[in-house]
Amino acid sequence: MESQFRPGFDVSQGAGDRAYNVGNVAAPPSSTQLPGIILRIVAIVLTFISAVVMGAARQTTTVIGTDVNTGLLTSFTGTVKSTYSAAYVYFVVANVVVFFYSVVSLVLSMVNKAGLASMSLIFSIADLLMVVLLFSSNGAAAAISVVAENGQQNLAGWDKICNLVGGFCARVNAAVVVSMLASVAYVMLVVFGMANLRRSQ
Repeated sequence: MESQFRPGFDVSQGAGDRAYNVGNVAAPPSSTQLPGIILRIVAIVLTFISAVVMGAARQTTTVIGTDVNTGLLTSFTGTVKSTYSAAYVYFVVANVVVFFYSVVSLVLSMVNKAGLASMSLIFSIADLLMVVLLFSSNGAAAAISVVAENGQQNLAGWDKICNLVGGFCARVNAAVVVSMLASVAYVMLVVFGMANLRRSQ
């Protein structure tokens, strides 16, 4: 009786142990996923704000000057828009791309509750591409903003315009700063992703 009882007891205990271990492996690593989810939500908000602010940046101003033909004082009315600059357009497009990617990756990361290593690797590579895209667009927009603020008479003969359209320049600069914060969020996402990959190995 004792010899028949022990095998049955051992088998059931082993099966229970195996089921318990499998359950532990499949448990969602919420502690490692939570920072990534929060950072993606932050990136969604920041890229949306920066794209909207930059895309809507415009200002109409009136300048009093001398007519070169008559020599008389006259007024000139002009409008400056962010769409007039290719760098600003690139900035808007880049932030829109990162915004949509952030939404999709957030949904996929929440669905990927098991924390599969293959998905983590894909996210890390894609996040790194978003970092490159954001930094390149921010750099391009910041360069044009510097020219608008100070002019570039020596090389291109461009006059500064921020003394005339200060509101426009303020909105553009605010959009660049917000997008830079989104870039920092994605840098942190890349760091967390690499750390999770190393931990999973």
